[in-house]
Amino acid sequence: MSSTTESVSSTLPDASNSENASIPSSDNQAATKAHTSNDATTTSKGRKRKSWVWDHFDKNDDKNDPRAKCKYCAKSLACPSTSGTSCLSNHLSRCKLYPYNVDKTQATLAFTPAPKFNEVGIENFLANWKFDQEECRKWLARMVIVDELSFNFVEHEGFRSFCRVMQPRFVVPSRRTIGRDCYNIYKEEMDTLKKVFNKLSSRICLTTDTWTSIQNMSYMCLTAHFIDDDWKLHKRIISFCPIAGHFGEIIGMAVERCLLNWGIDKVFTITVDNASSNDTCIRYLKRRLNSWKGSVLQGDYLHMRCVAHILNLVVKDGLSELDDSIVRIRNAVKYVRSSPSREQKFNNCVEKEKIESKNHVCLDVETRWNSTYMMIEAALKFQKAFDLLEVTDNKYVSELLMKKGVPTSEDWEYARSLLPFLKVFYDTTLSFSGSLHVTSNEYMKKIFGLGLMINSKVESDDPSLKEMALKMKAKYEKYWANIDNINVFLFIAVILDPRCKLEYVNCLIDNFYYDKDTANKLKEKVNKVLESLFQFYGASQLSQSVEKSGEQQLVDLSLESDLQDVAQYADFMFKKQKIDQDSLDSKSELDKYLNDAREISQSSFDLLGWWKSNASKYRILSLIAKDVLAMPVSTVASESAFSTGGRVLDSFRSALTPRLVEALICAQNWLRSSIQPIYLDSILEQLESISIESSCVTDDHPLCTIDD
Repeated sequence: MSSTTESVSSTLPDASNSENASIPSSDNQAATKAHTSNDATTTSKGRKRKSWVWDHFDKNDDKNDPRAKCKYCAKSLACPSTSGTSCLSNHLSRCKLYPYNVDKTQATLAFTPAPKFNEVGIENFLANWKFDQEECRKWLARMVIVDELSFNFVEHEGFRSFCRVMQPRFVVPSRRTIGRDCYNIYKEEMDTLKKVFNKLSSRICLTTDTWTSIQNMSYMCLTAHFIDDDWKLHKRIISFCPIAGHFGEIIGMAVERCLLNWGIDKVFTITVDNASSNDTCIRYLKRRLNSWKGSVLQGDYLHMRCVAHILNLVVKDGLSELDDSIVRIRNAVKYVRSSPSREQKFNNCVEKEKIESKNHVCLDVETRWNSTYMMIEAALKFQKAFDLLEVTDNKYVSELLMKKGVPTSEDWEYARSLLPFLKVFYDTTLSFSGSLHVTSNEYMKKIFGLGLMINSKVESDDPSLKEMALKMKAKYEKYWANIDNINVFLFIAVILDPRCKLEYVNCLIDNFYYDKDTANKLKEKVNKVLESLFQFYGASQLSQSVEKSGEQQLVDLSLESDLQDVAQYADFMFKKQKIDQDSLDSKSELDKYLNDAREISQSSFDLLGWWKSNASKYRILSLIAKDVLAMPVSTVASESAFSTGGRVLDSFRSALTPRLVEALICAQNWLRSSIQPIYLDSILEQLESISIESSCVTDDHPLCTIDD
């Protein structure tokens, strides 16, 4: 029997060499084994049966020159009896017509996700597929970036076992290799995005914010917002780099260096928080952009203050001295959350009162008003449970009496009356924090609405509510009562909403500013800026059209020019008259838009879709709308890269090099296709200490410092 096994093994190809294996696919290995087990057997008399390979060859009868002819490709091979059948089995492993062989370069039909969405989800289509080691490595690196996986994930036993089962031919890279692959993807995507910026017809709006880590390192995040030629709003993080400090000029120089690196010279607005250092930063960038001739209206409206930060200051001033009612509710929540046994007693009260709510009481952070709002909202749902706890738990009563006492029915009623007031601020802040939909057209409408609501609360009969409203009003008027502090571009955004237009803005101003002189002054300022914007974009468009047609030289001609042909002067006069006529037609375009009937206001109205459909009708106004409607009114898009949203990046930043941190955060923002805000989860804490070798990060992208 041992001789039989030896004979069989000698006829099979070397299994250790995957490149030369006769059956490269796992599906065909079973077929080969079936051949081997059926053919390499013995007869009843103990005589060996011929090898299985003879089922695939025809042998001649010439004893002097024995040869075998392949049944598939008809190739003739020498087969002397002294050399065995190894050469025949090796031929089968290479024979392209052998049915059990699979060509590694041959594509396979497979369902592949299409780059579009239908009503059900991702649509699949049938396409050719073939194994590609480099392509698999590339998409593995993309998965690590998008899903925020640690680099050593590729070395986990479970993942490697999964890859062996799914595709045995895939060689799983090491953690260092996957780190280099991630950085290479970042560079490739960066080059692609640079080409998009170079071809972009609109200007770019920026948001920036800074942060200091616990390692005392300062970081700056810079995000670009723009509307493309298909009228889709985009946001792209273009820098996440360390800076030398939080001083205004340092931040300005860091932003300037980033813009130069990306080749961006046309900036519409820059949205920053309310820190005083940002005023210095904006002044520096205004000078630089004016020298590049990349600003609009000399950069007078370049500075956009983050509305989320201003609203936060307004509400914090109002809640600076909370009423005792809210303090007693906070103490009750703090008691329940102080230990598991107390929380269990409270849960028993919830069950007895049959309160059905998936939420639970949450303790607020006294310095964050939105957490106070959420605490009140949750506690009000469990009022009956707190009342029952007061009866069943004596320790609850005794401990709270040592402070402000237990919440009374009047306390709960006060909290219930306060909740809708805070909810308006909470919902408004959330709506302004969006970066995937237009927010600039809603800014002044909601801000003026908040002002009118605050004024109504000032007249409240409740002294606590009235005192809170008075504090809010003082802070509110600091930013919006003074018309010199308002960025007029925000009114232009409302005018460019076809549901509102100039008539709506004038009505808004008249009803908000009781001083008629102030209202008229602001309306005059809005009209002047609208006219200036229209002239600026009209002149830019005419200049571009002349340059494209090759007629710039003729426009510069004058009567005193040394003309080779007097007919050139006639051509010059005609073209100059044509340009003047186009300017008059453009003027009527603005009047036509303002005089046309306003669109019906409805929640399903697609503002960008409307401008896309009417861009040919309003050529110049559509250029203005493409820039104005891209303005972000908050810096949340930049803040989300490090601190906002509860993400912890401390160990991530301390473990990896700053360039790799920037590569991972920027590339994730660029690669993600889902329409949701970009947040980095706490899983980033698990990223181990990996430094990319200098050979893979020797690029021309310097760290953003001003030491040089």
